[in-house]
Amino acid sequence: MDSGEVIDSSADKGHLKFRLVEGQVQETWKVGIDGMQVGGKRRLTVPPWVSTKEGRGENIPPNSWLVFEVELVKVR
Repeated sequence: MDSGEVIDSSADKGHLKFRLVEGQVQETWKVGIDGMQVGGKRRLTVPPWVSTKEGRGENIPPNSWLVFEVELVKVR
């Protein structure tokens, strides 16, 4: 059942900065963000069988679908 509960949101915390290289972000993020252009928006939906393989935070319940709303604001 989809509770729609928001576990964490960075909407009020500023931008998330990271390098799109091995060990810096999960594979689903690398695949989902690859090819985006600045200003682009995507929804990354990660099923439980993938998120379990990649590891997850302590606060995420088992068998949870993870949904990320991503907007690419800058590339260096």
